[in-house]
Amino acid sequence: MTDATPIQTAAAAPESITLHRAEGTFFTLSIYPAADPAAPAILIQPAMGVKAGYYTPLATALQQAGNNVAVAELRGHEERGGRRPGWRYDFGYHEMLTEDWPQAVIAVKARFPAAPLYLYGHSLGGQISSIYAAHHPEQLAGLILTAVSSVHWKLWPLPFWPYSQAAVLAGRLLGHFPGGTFRFAGREARGVIADWGRQARTGRFRFGRPRKTDHDSVLATLTLPVLAISLQGDFFAPKHAMNDIVRRFPKAAVTRHHLDPQALGFEGIDHFRWVRRPQVVLPQIRDWLAARGH
Repeated sequence: MTDATPIQTAAAAPESITLHRAEGTFFTLSIYPAADPAAPAILIQPAMGVKAGYYTPLATALQQAGNNVAVAELRGHEERGGRRPGWRYDFGYHEMLTEDWPQAVIAVKARFPAAPLYLYGHSLGGQISSIYAAHHPEQLAGLILTAVSSVHWKLWPLPFWPYSQAAVLAGRLLGHFPGGTFRFAGREARGVIADWGRQARTGRFRFGRPRKTDHDSVLATLTLPVLAISLQGDFFAPKHAMNDIVRRFPKAAVTRHHLDPQALGFEGIDHFRWVRRPQVVLPQIRDWLAARGH
């Protein structure tokens, strides 16, 4: 596929579903319904620091391909209804996994009750979606991952280890992680960066209550179909770092693609900009869903 022109967004505005947290904040699901309410429902979970609106081209492309699509807002990055991370407001992977992901899944299933549901995770959204899928496989038909990686320091150049731990220290000292200063992510909760930094330090997903909950052991039980796509030139999710995620679910039926966007006629694709040019991954998603009978 060589047409690198961005897919135009649909004229109709997406539907909105507001989901309230017990703490008093709320977040929004943007819903892009297909003509067929029984067509696959795909729930997109964003990367760290990325607002849900950034995924409009991807959501529209998937909708135009005949799917029902939802995009969830990431905690701390809501357009409205959220709170800025700081000394008085902190959270980590645990809260997103046990509070935000379940609400979003339940809402999408209620909106499209006849549709098989697929979680689609990008970067951090893919890490947590993988763990959620392993804990709740009965709720899902499969898992789609694009540009997702392990941040274990052994997979990265040597300076990454002190960089990752300095990020954790900055969060502890300032009450939040200043992404602009580090040129990575946005203003993030110190708990999120602590969990991210622990995975960088240990190579394992251990977080929650109790703190040492070993989610890798749960990932090893995952048997759902998985589509995993990495992109040549993606600094934040290179092929070998995504392989380190995929190896954690040896029982899953994994379809693995590593794409070279330039060879496919797409320029300027990186860890984020593929979302604005979804044609680079759309054929693989379409074929994979077709193989599932959709």
